[in-house]
Amino acid sequence: MKCISWLLAAFVASAPLAGAAQRNTGGDAPKPNDRNVLTPKNKMKLGAPVNILYAPSEADDPAYRSAIAAITGGTVDYFDGVNGTPSVALMQNYDCVYTWANFAYQDNVTFGNNLATYVDGGGRAVLGAFCTFTSGNSMGGAIMTAAYSPVTSPTGTNHFTPSPYAGNGTTCIHTTGPVTNYDCTFRDVLVTQGGGIVDGNYQDGEIAHAYRASDADVVYSNGSGAVQLGCPGQWAQLIANICGCTSIPVTLQDLSIE
Repeated sequence: MKCISWLLAAFVASAPLAGAAQRNTGGDAPKPNDRNVLTPKNKMKLGAPVNILYAPSEADDPAYRSAIAAITGGTVDYFDGVNGTPSVALMQNYDCVYTWANFAYQDNVTFGNNLATYVDGGGRAVLGAFCTFTSGNSMGGAIMTAAYSPVTSPTGTNHFTPSPYAGNGTTCIHTTGPVTNYDCTFRDVLVTQGGGIVDGNYQDGEIAHAYRASDADVVYSNGSGAVQLGCPGQWAQLIANICGCTSIPVTLQDLSIE
């Protein structure tokens, strides 16, 4: 009887938590189930405040959203990508859609296809940490193909080690502000694809930021300032810059962010 009781206790101790799910940052945790924070609006015009939809497969981070909004002058709303998939119609209310992965998306393929359609219609997509992490939870669909994403991961892995920004960015992604420091432990292993252009590296040589060559309307931001990742530095400024730059190449001026 004692043996049976011990085995039962061991099984209970090793069993996953009810409702828990695997996350890229390690281990199982309860899936987020935050309420979406959506402000009715129309997409803004050139030079106006920039409105962003923050749609990670992770819980909300109101402080991060507020820090970005303080720079852009617009609203930064939240959509829970674990329990829902934003439609193209919803995304079209925003100048920019920003996502990164931790838990599994509700439907990463549909989300990625919707993002591609949104970009085709003139929107800008920012793909963050773990979007190429195919060994775990990642983004899918058309947005990850060479026609859209400026990078891919040849191994589908992540460094899981920190390295500071090398200071070599040359476009308004980095020159507005300016952005001089950031770091992240959670950085995907990347190479360019489809003619993607690198703008900045980490000191260990990994790509920090890259954009689609044709129009820069898809940008890969290799890390995130979300509280769940604990990465230090000017991440809010980076996202504000990416979404606010009227055109990424440094030869063209940014008219949206001062």
